[in-house]
Amino acid sequence: MNENYKGLIEDKQNEILDYLKNVDVFEGQFQYNDFNDQCYKEMYLNNSQDNIKSVSDLKEKIPQLSDTCKKCAQYYPRQRNKSIKGLDVQFGKVLEESLLDFFNNKLKIKAVRADNQNRKYPDCMLLNTDKGILAYFEVKFHGAPFVYANRNINRLCYEGSATLDLDKVTKQIEIIESDLDRPTFYFHWIDYPCLKGIFFETSEQVKEYIYQSGMEFDRKEREGDYNLIHKVGYTKKIYSPLLQMGTFEEFIQIIKDMKKNGVKKY
Repeated sequence: MNENYKGLIEDKQNEILDYLKNVDVFEGQFQYNDFNDQCYKEMYLNNSQDNIKSVSDLKEKIPQLSDTCKKCAQYYPRQRNKSIKGLDVQFGKVLEESLLDFFNNKLKIKAVRADNQNRKYPDCMLLNTDKGILAYFEVKFHGAPFVYANRNINRLCYEGSATLDLDKVTKQIEIIESDLDRPTFYFHWIDYPCLKGIFFETSEQVKEYIYQSGMEFDRKEREGDYNLIHKVGYTKKIYSPLLQMGTFEEFIQIIKDMKKNGVKKY
């Protein structure tokens, strides 16, 4: 259960935590234990989009969750930084490199950065043995659950915190459909105090969700959203539904199938 994510954390934990050594992080960040396994089972595997488990119900099934929720509610509403775009991008690249290395060296799936000339393209791609492109993917890291999700977007914090920038992803999907002839996936690397794992959705799923929901939240602007006088941060958000996503294990099987049987549309 969640074995490949556990392997990724075991393999890359020291590198990631070393990068964050001067940063205030929540206890257990980039770690995975039996409690997280319970959360993965109850919040994701044994859950349903048609009948999403409430946090109260989950606390009855996961004894440690109540204490974790209290600590989470005290920690995450604080403004931990000024949402400085450059620092977020740097850390995102660290996580991308960790994932690319894991694909290449542990899973034996060729993974590289995509076209650096066109920054609007997806950031990464997976290659076949003949170096033909199998798929593109983007990595979105979510380490801070949306504690006030229920109040602001009528969603549960564990289920409705995987955010995408509405304007950015809308433009990117237009490019995917016009320029790329390969499937594109969005990875949500989730590292909440409770739920942890890598989950994915397709560009088609994201497009459909945007069509159905539109903008769900427009957060307040912060100092880090601006570079001198120009706005560089995105504030309009959508929150991808956790229980409509696939698992890291399922994604790996999709790519192995592509390598064997050819590229398919997803």
